[in-house]
Amino acid sequence: MEAKKITLTIFNVALIIVTAFMLLMSCVWVYYKTIGKNKIPSAVTSTYATYITDPATKEELPVIEANYYANINGTGYEVVELLFNCYSGISKQAVYSRGFQLVYDENGNVVPYVFNEEKSNVFQYNKYNDLSFETGHQYEWGDKMIIDIDGTTYAVALDGTYSVTTKGFDLGKSAGNFFKAVFTDWGMFSREEHWNHYETYTYNYTFEDLLIKVKQIIKSFSNGTGDGVIPLIDLGDFLHIYPINEDGQIAGEPVGVNTLQNSYFTMACHYDNRGMVWAKQSIFEAVAGDSQFNISGISEDADYWKANTQYTISEKDFEKRYVTSESGYYYSLSLDVIEELKNFENLDINIVFDITNINYENPLGFDYFALSGMEIKSLTIKSASQRDFKLLANSLKDTGLTSITTENVTIINDGSGVEL
Repeated sequence: MEAKKITLTIFNVALIIVTAFMLLMSCVWVYYKTIGKNKIPSAVTSTYATYITDPATKEELPVIEANYYANINGTGYEVVELLFNCYSGISKQAVYSRGFQLVYDENGNVVPYVFNEEKSNVFQYNKYNDLSFETGHQYEWGDKMIIDIDGTTYAVALDGTYSVTTKGFDLGKSAGNFFKAVFTDWGMFSREEHWNHYETYTYNYTFEDLLIKVKQIIKSFSNGTGDGVIPLIDLGDFLHIYPINEDGQIAGEPVGVNTLQNSYFTMACHYDNRGMVWAKQSIFEAVAGDSQFNISGISEDADYWKANTQYTISEKDFEKRYVTSESGYYYSLSLDVIEELKNFENLDINIVFDITNINYENPLGFDYFALSGMEIKSLTIKSASQRDFKLLANSLKDTGLTSITTENVTIINDGSGVEL
């Protein structure tokens, strides 16, 4: 009898301990789901998608390429472009890239993409074997693109979300708390939660959101304008990486689910202050789906058998630099203009620099490297009255010029880079 009593006592004590433990766990769970939810230690999972290898050429390609023309000079369109270098399928037989383009016209308005009466602000492209074209399959939130990381096949998807919390006046709550606010130390309006209700809404990030974020990143890139590579850019809020098993099945959840996910990518980018004025400046060689886009004022004929296009530059197209000691200006074409003109094929550039039109500025000559690197068919420098015109060092270097036509102008060749 005594043994049975001892056994019952032990059982009751064990039951109390288990019950207390379960109650404690329940309290901990409630705490971390409510007021303590921000105090849960977070694990961190990082993935690094840097380069993929083209199986045909063995060339390494950055996972992401981006292009941003800011149109600060107001001469073209503001354009943001993003290209994912990914594979055509899990077997990785070919690189079949996916591209996204956001276009703002000369008035700063988004150019819409319309398909089957549905509007989008993003134009989508495919790129294969150096050929670009509008996609036949519109990628949507959660669709997977195939890449590899250190030789292992993964999928990447735009499937990030964000939350927005709104507040509004709650009449019922306010009425119930009114007397407490008046007759206690709450204060009339000291705590918003006594009078308002809050609702949280979750939204999916879109490709437009991603393009806008990429634009901000490129603008902040310390490399400045021109070409550069950001070796690690964390787009974990937007993009997540998914494992693929041996049977070619993509996992239902991304790498590092339920942890803080850092998704690092290598992004090669081009940043330009100018506006986009022709299709060739685009990664996809098209602007808003138009491969013939050209608002530059320069006619480019794609037919190889046609005569070259003649393009004339005047003194109005030059930048000037004032030299105090000589009380005058030296002139040069900006590097941006030179690089733009280099993009055109079958273009004959003729320069007619008329000093008479800018005589009030006291033009002294061409500045250092004024036309360097730009192939020029002809150069004419003229004036209504006789005067000297100096060509500073390397001003005509690599232009292909062997002579200059002059009218009332004496050329002073100060190491221009050509023998005249």
